[in-house]
Amino acid sequence: MPWDIRESVRLDDVELAYRVVGDGPEAAVLVHGWPQTHACWRHVVEPLSRGRTLIVPDLRGYGDSGLARSGDYDKRATAADLSALVHHLGFSSAVVIGHDRGARVAHRWALDHPSDIDVLVLLDILPTRVVMDTFDRESASAMWHWFFHRNPELAATLVAGNVEAYLRHFFARVLDSGAVDAETFQHYVAAFSDPGHLRASFEDYRTGFATDLDRDQADHERGLRVRAPLLLLWGAEGGLGGTDVVRVWQEHHADPAAVRGHAVPGGHYVPEEAPGDVVAAVEAFLARR
Repeated sequence: MPWDIRESVRLDDVELAYRVVGDGPEAAVLVHGWPQTHACWRHVVEPLSRGRTLIVPDLRGYGDSGLARSGDYDKRATAADLSALVHHLGFSSAVVIGHDRGARVAHRWALDHPSDIDVLVLLDILPTRVVMDTFDRESASAMWHWFFHRNPELAATLVAGNVEAYLRHFFARVLDSGAVDAETFQHYVAAFSDPGHLRASFEDYRTGFATDLDRDQADHERGLRVRAPLLLLWGAEGGLGGTDVVRVWQEHHADPAAVRGHAVPGGHYVPEEAPGDVVAAVEAFLARR
């Protein structure tokens, strides 16, 4: 596709692929989710890069990035990759914008390396510990794939035979609306058609039920909270449409008054369904600093 990866860097545990857009003094990192790659940001990159340097990676085990030599796909390891990438590129800190699984990585990054984060923007998630502690019949049915993916070997074996059909299930609504076009969808299919990368993406989910959850619970109990100004955006027609997202995140922040947010049009795939709203909200939030 025309908006592809340009650079890579070999870190301690993985070869990380990324693209840099713009050359401004402030850095911003865009962190994608599942089942996507860096390409999910294609509509917001140009406007957000004005006056700043935009860093757009593929997470370890996703897209053009390599598989972790350690086999670790927990959020701490993935966040450490991004921290190392930012410093490799000569920045001491950055605005960090994460969606879906990438927002969970960004949350962990803000807890583990708070001095790295100037501003945190999280798209369409609640904290992992909250999700895990509040599953009921309705939410578990809506998020059934979390439970399926937590068995990476079985999930990868079953999905590998027809990746396109599996991803089409998740993208059906945005394919119909045109928010994800055919070329981008085929890019996502290709990205998850490699068996190693497919399994790695499921490992990302497995750790959410184990290592990630244990760390999140322990950190919350000892009073560790996000310290950076926090902007939350979520899809009005998605799973968080009726949730008081701001209130939940205020309980995970050192200064509840530093938390802002609102719903945007569309569903879960916020960067692709409401890119203009994302850009406008981020720029307005940054301007108020």
